[in-house]
Amino acid sequence: MIMKKLILGSIGAAFLLSGLYYRIYEPAKSNISYEYLGIGTWLAGLIYFTVFHRYREIISFILGLLVLHAGVILLLEDKLSNPKLVGAMVFTAGVVIVLGSGLSDYMKKRKAKT
Repeated sequence: MIMKKLILGSIGAAFLLSGLYYRIYEPAKSNISYEYLGIGTWLAGLIYFTVFHRYREIISFILGLLVLHAGVILLLEDKLSNPKLVGAMVFTAGVVIVLGSGLSDYMKKRKAKT
């Protein structure tokens, strides 16, 4: 478990540091996506190792909704080379994650406990 945390943290640090390097030393090649990947990796690791194990169904449902809405945004974006295909793929992935989250089973179990 500690090894997974170290690997995930080092991957996030590598992306963040490379983004900061490009921003400071080579602004012409600067790409903010490296910084987003680094911060996103750290945030995903933090969510996974702190909240996900306790509330697996709820977090899966919320993340599925985020992916689903990212697909909708990509469908509406016109600057991509093929936004309809990419948006449809991300939207479909979000639907699959939401449906596979197990939130309804979690709610039934929680209701049965009370």
